[in-house]
Amino acid sequence: MKFKSVVSVLIMMMVLMSCGPGQKKSAGGDKGSENIKFMTETQNNGNAVPGAVLSVAMVKDSPLVGIFNQAMYKDAYDGDIIDWFLGSYILDIDENFEVTDTGIATLSVDPENKKATIKIKDGMKWSDGQPIVADDIIYTYEVIGNKEYTGVRYSDESAKIVGMEDYKAGKASTISGIKKVDDKTVEISFKEMGQGIYTGGNGMERYAMPKHYLKDVPIKDLEKSEKIRSKVVVAGPYTISSIVPGESIELKGNPYYFKGKPKTDKVTIQIVNSQTITAAMKSGKYDIVLDIPTELYKTYKDLDNIDTLGRQELYYSYLGFKMGKYDKTKGENVVNPNAKVADLKLRQALAYGLDIKQMVKAFYDGLREKATSSVPPVFEKYYPKDLAGFPYDPEKAKKLLDEAGYKDVNGDGYREDKNGKPFEIKIAAMSGGDIAEPLVQFYIQQWKEIGIKGVLATGRLIEFNSFYDKVEADDPEIDVYFAAWGVGTNLGPYETAGRKSMFNYSRFASDENDKLMAEVTSPKTLTDPNYKPEAYKKWQEYYINQAVEVPLTYRYQLYPVNKRVKNFDVAYGYEKRGKGMHLVELTAAEPIKSTK
Repeated sequence: MKFKSVVSVLIMMMVLMSCGPGQKKSAGGDKGSENIKFMTETQNNGNAVPGAVLSVAMVKDSPLVGIFNQAMYKDAYDGDIIDWFLGSYILDIDENFEVTDTGIATLSVDPENKKATIKIKDGMKWSDGQPIVADDIIYTYEVIGNKEYTGVRYSDESAKIVGMEDYKAGKASTISGIKKVDDKTVEISFKEMGQGIYTGGNGMERYAMPKHYLKDVPIKDLEKSEKIRSKVVVAGPYTISSIVPGESIELKGNPYYFKGKPKTDKVTIQIVNSQTITAAMKSGKYDIVLDIPTELYKTYKDLDNIDTLGRQELYYSYLGFKMGKYDKTKGENVVNPNAKVADLKLRQALAYGLDIKQMVKAFYDGLREKATSSVPPVFEKYYPKDLAGFPYDPEKAKKLLDEAGYKDVNGDGYREDKNGKPFEIKIAAMSGGDIAEPLVQFYIQQWKEIGIKGVLATGRLIEFNSFYDKVEADDPEIDVYFAAWGVGTNLGPYETAGRKSMFNYSRFASDENDKLMAEVTSPKTLTDPNYKPEAYKKWQEYYINQAVEVPLTYRYQLYPVNKRVKNFDVAYGYEKRGKGMHLVELTAAEPIKSTK
């Protein structure tokens, strides 16, 4: 996902996964009854070797964008580097994705007066040794709300902060609802407050930005500034010592990290092609591999120098339909009633026409499962178990197309449009990996079977960064697109489906959608623990039926780890358990090679 998901950032939540940490329901291709279990933490108890360098591979078939700031990044890979190494999070979360008191700051909530107070603990410092102060928290909101802000974190949720909309419109020089109580305390007032306040939502952010370091950079220029690309000041366990843009990063331990200076002082991160990563792991070149495609699991699962850690990912892939454009002047998504995919029955037919269960079995060796909701099953409390989504039903798809007026007039096997003219759907899909091309051809063939001609927008698969540039820019060559989201821990709908959200790539908006999303985040969620789950389910039933963003798959997130690595933990909520990247150690001078 793009923000993690993503999602990173997605992407990028509420409760433990339904199968439990480190378990997979069914992941064996044809052996559907075979269960694969993954550990979530390394089991190495050896003695650490001083001075060893942690070597990390990030599997990506295109250059790294390289924006290392929570308010500014858009790419999920940047988000992963932030999450594991460079993050300036001031509020920790637990295994239920709820804010705890174990971070740099604490959160207290006053529901009656719709206020939240963030208090920084004593002795907290940035990686340059400067103290983390209230002005850093306030500056974060001033950046996101500024009319010259080029990032994508401003959303309908942001507008819940008192005074934020006036500030965004340039009518006020400050945000009236954000008050500096003292150098370590910030009070935020909200127009309305829902349960999301406890998960870093409701317009509140879990991170801060070093105002003393960034304040001289015009906000419109932050995205291209070296101060968030190469010479960063952070609050996380590591900071950047050197970088080859797009290719590699060298990190050094942050001596001021509030949980203690990292036990492994030096880390290298290398961007590695998906075609070469398995051979590199076999030769012992890398200690930890991030963002490895799940379809590669079968190529390295038998290596005797590797342990594979795993967790259910906060992620879903989806089929998106271009319904309109983002109006930058209005700051909102505007539906085009004449869009090629404006007809609901056409969109639903295309969704019913895809056999996702067959696709999962054929292309992912069982390490994915069909999705029916944009809520991954890891959210046990919110996952709508009885939501059917769009099960494969080609006959129903054909009937819907007939009803909508798409019929094969000339007998060539493809349906013409409602006016009897040639009709085709232009598809945007990403390049990368062995299955990218055959996968999109699978979709094209499936749609051919219901009489719809699908062709690749631009005539070919699109490189990752260019793909999202085109989708975000509402390229007129794109009718549908295949993408993914990393689901945010707030589990709020506005980030990817809100009327004002730039991440709402389908550009769908409706009064009913606004109403149902508002219920998901309403004040009633603070007093009734069952209100948000029920509201979320009602919104999902409506939104998914609109078939503007059709969930396709959930996936397992895998972390191949060299057997010399000690204290690496991937289970959600590791912060509360006192775990983290700063504790990772190495028990051999060099990564271990495979004998197979």
